[in-house]
Amino acid sequence: MKKFIKNVSMSVEKKWCFQVLSVLMLMMAAVASPNVLAAEEDDIAVIIAQELELDQGQTDQLSAAMDKFGAQLEALMEEQEGDDADPEKMINGIKQAQDEHNKEVEKILGKDKFKQYEALKEKAIKGIFADLIEIQLMDAQPKTSLSNEQVTKLAEVLGDSKYRLVKVAWENAGKSLRPRQKIQLANQMKGIQRDTRAGIEKILTPEQLQAWDKHKEEMQKK
Repeated sequence: MKKFIKNVSMSVEKKWCFQVLSVLMLMMAAVASPNVLAAEEDDIAVIIAQELELDQGQTDQLSAAMDKFGAQLEALMEEQEGDDADPEKMINGIKQAQDEHNKEVEKILGKDKFKQYEALKEKAIKGIFADLIEIQLMDAQPKTSLSNEQVTKLAEVLGDSKYRLVKVAWENAGKSLRPRQKIQLANQMKGIQRDTRAGIEKILTPEQLQAWDKHKEEMQKK
């Protein structure tokens, strides 16, 4: 248990740092409509405005806020390219920029529409994870006899799991956790893993589950 907690703590503070940053960059363009992924940056605010039924004033303000947030994230990324890279400083900088951005957006949209905005981002990010995982599952498909329908369902389960893990990691990144907090974090991570396993078991047959576990072991050895 102690070893697991230590590994979780290390992952939160270091391993997922740049992964979380990538997710935050996606958050700028994350809305429920799949068209957003192919949209130009200038069009993103317009698409969000259509989804949330914003007026022109709100659309212009949101566009400016998103441009500002994107510039801040880009600057923080560039700071990490040198020899004096400081991941902790980057994490704190991103969190501060994110908090300021969220407050600004909430002020523009109002509480109710801001909640809708957050829900749209969450849905889109989960969808992005699911799409990436579905591509990865193509390698496992012939080895586990997965149908296309099963691949899609697995991608949804694993995409949701990935989102939850990254969200927990980001919430705790940069924090100095006490032993009790580390235990709580470890239990939270294990809970997500249990939910993921239960979701997988509902989709696969016993034979496929055995082949799935074997494939995972082989991949971990590489």
